[in-house]
Amino acid sequence: MAWKLVLLDEVSKVLPDAPLKGSDIRVELPNASYALPSGQKLGPLTFAFDVSAKGFIEGYDAPADVDAAGVVGEASSTPERLSPPLVFGDDQAWLKYAVEARVKAEVGFPLPYVALAANGDVRVLLADYHRHTQDTNARAALKANAGELRLPLLTSSLEKLGVGDAISFQARGELSVTATLDWADVYTTNLQALTKLLSASTMVAFEAKAGATVSAKVKVTDDYAVIFSRPEAGKIRVQVKKVVAREAGVTADLHVEASLTDPAAVLAQVEHILEGLLSVPLATFESLMTKLETHTLSEAETKVLRIVLDRLGFQELEAAPTALRTAWEKLRADARTRVQALAEAKFAAGFRYEYLRLREQTTLLSTVCTDAQAQALHPMLVGGDMSRAMQHMQTHNMVLEQCLLKEVSKESQAWGFSLRLGSWAMGGNDERSLTQVVQRNSLEREAPQRISFLGVRRYTGTLFTPYAHWTADFKADMSEFRKSPTVADFDLGLYLMLRRDARKRGEDDLRQSVDEAIIWGALDDAEEEEVLKRIRAASGGKAIETRVELKLDNRTLRDVITHSADPDAPTVFARALARALPWYSVPCRDRPTVRESVYAGLWRAYLDQNWSASDAAKTAAATLKNHPLVGLFAYTEGQLGNSMLTFAEVIQKNPGTVSKWHDLRAGLLDLRNNEQRSPAVFSGAFKALSQSWAQSFHLKATGAFFLELAARGGNGLATVERTFTVTVPDTGVSIVFSKSRA
Repeated sequence: MAWKLVLLDEVSKVLPDAPLKGSDIRVELPNASYALPSGQKLGPLTFAFDVSAKGFIEGYDAPADVDAAGVVGEASSTPERLSPPLVFGDDQAWLKYAVEARVKAEVGFPLPYVALAANGDVRVLLADYHRHTQDTNARAALKANAGELRLPLLTSSLEKLGVGDAISFQARGELSVTATLDWADVYTTNLQALTKLLSASTMVAFEAKAGATVSAKVKVTDDYAVIFSRPEAGKIRVQVKKVVAREAGVTADLHVEASLTDPAAVLAQVEHILEGLLSVPLATFESLMTKLETHTLSEAETKVLRIVLDRLGFQELEAAPTALRTAWEKLRADARTRVQALAEAKFAAGFRYEYLRLREQTTLLSTVCTDAQAQALHPMLVGGDMSRAMQHMQTHNMVLEQCLLKEVSKESQAWGFSLRLGSWAMGGNDERSLTQVVQRNSLEREAPQRISFLGVRRYTGTLFTPYAHWTADFKADMSEFRKSPTVADFDLGLYLMLRRDARKRGEDDLRQSVDEAIIWGALDDAEEEEVLKRIRAASGGKAIETRVELKLDNRTLRDVITHSADPDAPTVFARALARALPWYSVPCRDRPTVRESVYAGLWRAYLDQNWSASDAAKTAAATLKNHPLVGLFAYTEGQLGNSMLTFAEVIQKNPGTVSKWHDLRAGLLDLRNNEQRSPAVFSGAFKALSQSWAQSFHLKATGAFFLELAARGGNGLATVERTFTVTVPDTGVSIVFSKSRA
């Protein structure tokens, strides 16, 4: 079965009587000009063709001819991006014949597609591409193709594909991916969902055992095209592409859902969660409650129980064991629900972040296979069953040219906003980039836009900070399409990370890592020894990797932007610079709060006067010589070149601190003062902000600065994600430390 053009004389008149080369062919077909089958079954789906079906013909012979489906186009200029199935060149030209079809499903079978129109009609677009030489007369080409056009719904149409031909099926439906992540990566996102179960300012430590992973199916509804083309005899290329919607207003928001593939896996993790909340083994707490109920607690056990009850906010229930047991069982059930919600939120947020940054016509899936393999995939892909098609390809070991729908494995480290931001190569590489992606919700020239920005600055090196890596990930994206978007329409976010590679740590090196976690508020000064003890016990002298992360959501980052205009902002940044000074085992340098009290005044004066390193050394020695916490270290502060990273040496090794401070504040004020301006503002703002992310010292200071400004906002620090993760690669154990928030 196929469809064909009739009334050829009428249709031919609207085509040029000239070669395809240089012809601009964009023709809508009147309904009476084509003959369609009354309906076509595909499993439980019926594709019907009626008098309202829209049809058109388009011609392509040069890059100026744009195919909205991305089937025909220019060859890719980069190896990372695949060329379209049909590539301009070699005297080739194509005529595309397209027609709409309505889709209905049998009773009880859910439609895999979404309605494009307000009346609820579910329609798909079917297209057939025929290759010709460029000197072929357009009307002659039409007559040669018109008798029997290929119908993409039919598997048999694949056999009729000539080399250089293609068929495509465009619909709006569900795309999905299966992802697997380490639990340790899950804990660094939305952790307040769990820490809210505790009283405020309580440290928590969640442990993930080796091999502890969680998997989820993540799905998004969008417009896509399934394309079958023949690159050579005996081979068919199968592709799935993200495409622009065919009608305006059909994609108001990007909706992403995530569901765990094995919810029972949460049960195995809840015990570790509960022990992190309790700070004692689960069995120990159960035993203490039983002894409380039987009045057999010793004095020492009573003290331990009271500490735990204080963490949980259950102090008043010590005198009511039955009520305590009820409250505990409720907390256990609540923890399980929250763990599942936390994991699903991590998957959904990460997938949404990445999907918003896919350009239109991005190839989501591509494979070159035999006719038999393509015929097996055809009904799954055209029927909207992407998951089943992916499973089929994996089962039959089909080679993928590209696959953005492939399974995200636990090896793809899910740091920051992404599902797979990953780690980076060694060697002192500094990278800064701002990527803009514009998506439109229809083919109209002035169609509403949805814009996403990803600004990343990352560094890997071993010069001043051995085995250290850091990154700043600035995001700005829109949930909905807008005709004339402004800065106010964007959802903002910022992720900062400091990581130290796995290696055996000396005492000073280990304390430096913990100190960095304190600077960013993942821990408090008073918890340093407890954390060090826990790390030593977990590592057993083996190599460890550490990672400190700070994440600001839209509301919190906008609070930071607002308060960057506060008159005392320079003083706040001076305090942040003081806190960020390297740790040393001397009284004036061994705690961030102490460093702030000792050095903040010096940093404030430096921001005003921009001393040279030698002047900074002299000023520091003179200023600090009588400070009770500094003592003889004041002499060291007056020296340059002793590799002690004194106040002056930090200035010397991190040049441009004053100018970078001015750029940082200017970038924040630019965003603050231009809420109603176009998104072009982001380019200049990111360039200014990223100056402060080029050195780890400046990055640490920036994080501390943002924290203090965020605390001034209406939500305080309650939604600021701050975590310290320690991993022992030899055992696979990871511990995520954080604080409960008010």
